[in-house]
Amino acid sequence: MTMRVLIALLLMSSVAASVRGDSNFTAETHSAPPVKTVLKSSFHLYHEGSVFEETCVVVPFRYETLHRCHYNQSNALVLIIHGWKINGLMETWIFDLASALKVRLGQVNVLISDWRNLARQPYPIAAKNSRQVGQDVAALLKWLEEVAQLSMNDVHLIGYSLGAHVAGFAGSNFRGRRKVGRITGLDPAAPHFEGLPAFDRLSPDDAQFVDAIHTFTGSSIVPGVGIKQSVAHVDFYPNGGSFQPGCKMLDIYSNIFQYGLQGVPKTIKCAHERSVKLFTDSLVNASQPIIGYRCRDDSTFNKGLCLDCKQMRCNTLGFDVRHERSGSNAKGLYLRTEPQAPYRVFHYQIKVLLKNLIEPVEASLSVTLNGTGGESPELPIILHQEGRGLKSFSSLLAVSSDLGQLSSVRLVWKGELVWSSWMRHVRNIMSWNGSDQDMELSVWRIRIKSGESQEKTWFCGVSAGVSRLRISEEQEFSRCQISSSPSQT
Repeated sequence: MTMRVLIALLLMSSVAASVRGDSNFTAETHSAPPVKTVLKSSFHLYHEGSVFEETCVVVPFRYETLHRCHYNQSNALVLIIHGWKINGLMETWIFDLASALKVRLGQVNVLISDWRNLARQPYPIAAKNSRQVGQDVAALLKWLEEVAQLSMNDVHLIGYSLGAHVAGFAGSNFRGRRKVGRITGLDPAAPHFEGLPAFDRLSPDDAQFVDAIHTFTGSSIVPGVGIKQSVAHVDFYPNGGSFQPGCKMLDIYSNIFQYGLQGVPKTIKCAHERSVKLFTDSLVNASQPIIGYRCRDDSTFNKGLCLDCKQMRCNTLGFDVRHERSGSNAKGLYLRTEPQAPYRVFHYQIKVLLKNLIEPVEASLSVTLNGTGGESPELPIILHQEGRGLKSFSSLLAVSSDLGQLSSVRLVWKGELVWSSWMRHVRNIMSWNGSDQDMELSVWRIRIKSGESQEKTWFCGVSAGVSRLRISEEQEFSRCQISSSPSQT
């Protein structure tokens, strides 16, 4: 007999003989005694504070604990599920998130899943235990569905790291019209889950809507601990999903020297836990939504080619995400963030149209944007060739504040052109004797597109014609007159 069938039978045969009349619950008297069900994890109702001992233990199949903990059946349920544990502590992020949920939503039941005994094991064992914990969560939900009339539509499971897969395993117990309303995976764990079929990890099948935030997938040089593949209806990859600004991976050596083996989790915690902080920030700073843009990959996004919100190509990261059913094969959503809260930045694409260029190049420049809301710092960029044409070059700009309506753009060419291998070969054959200082870029027009406002603005040089930009030389471009704006968009 499978675990799912066993739990179902236990739930069907269990009764609440101890249910008392209460204005907050529908009391029902049964003659048969309740069937004892032993779960390997516990659940704690959060009201306020930052100390785990202040939470109230809700024991499944013991109705009186719902009454004692002031569980309100009229409210929706959010369940927070932690991940792998090296020590036995409940991290502060759990209480930060729980508090933010209470402040933002007001009337809501916030439960915290405590499976530390099963999580404080060697990782392969803890990963295996996540399926059992998912069954525990499912047992709790089915019991609340029976005795507290909980609708699965009103259930939101939020799982971090291994806890994301726990949420998936819990949600897989509910199908059809009884599917859990929402699951949020916060940097779902990769080891023992990356590349597995949907039923062995978090997947879009596990809830009516599944969203995920990937923050530490790592790279070929430094492996991450978060899963890289799409596991949700909507997958966000802040800063490419591999590393996060402000998290210094090179600190791992000094941390190991200072803290021993504890220095390893201390280092990876920054990027891995950024997923939690971004989600919490979406609750605390709801007036500053963080927008993600659908894109093929981070390299394409870094060229500024994906700041398009048409046909629902962009979405809001975090709690206020727009629910979609695009499926796991859809492209991810990419964005940049600040290193600290509030994390929102404003995304711009700079497109530079060059003339008299005979060979594709990449150019290192710095850009300063001026607008009614202020001036950006000097932003270093690499202009990448856009498409197959030789005239259009593009890059992404990320600015911490809203610049308002843009009025001018300043360019400084910082270094030499990066020529293609063919052009370098030609220059060597011709014994090029000219100085790179004598080279220049012929800038015809500049277009700035705002990702957040979707506004496009064209900028022209001092003359109506071409502006010649040399190395270390600054040029300023102002908004073009309507009559001289290019037709190209």
